[in-house]
Amino acid sequence: MVKSEAVFWVFSRHFFESYFRKELHMECKKDNNLASCNCSYEPCARKGICCDCISYHIKSRQLPGCCFPADAEKTWDRSFEHFARLVGEKRV
Repeated sequence: MVKSEAVFWVFSRHFFESYFRKELHMECKKDNNLASCNCSYEPCARKGICCDCISYHIKSRQLPGCCFPADAEKTWDRSFEHFARLVGEKRV
């Protein structure tokens, strides 16, 4: 990883964690979020809690399942690279 990528990922992680957890102080709309959550991982404790989901996946260089079409989400490949391939195929 080149230095600029490392700086980007550190910034991204900090941004998401501080933006969603500390600065907004907004009420979680879990019930509303669940209606559009297409995560097929059944034991997931973060379903509907978007700030937790995003923080969890970003730490692993992934995007949450809601960023993917249903068939692609079911592969559980949430990587940035998989997302980029889908964008290239105009599926996202």
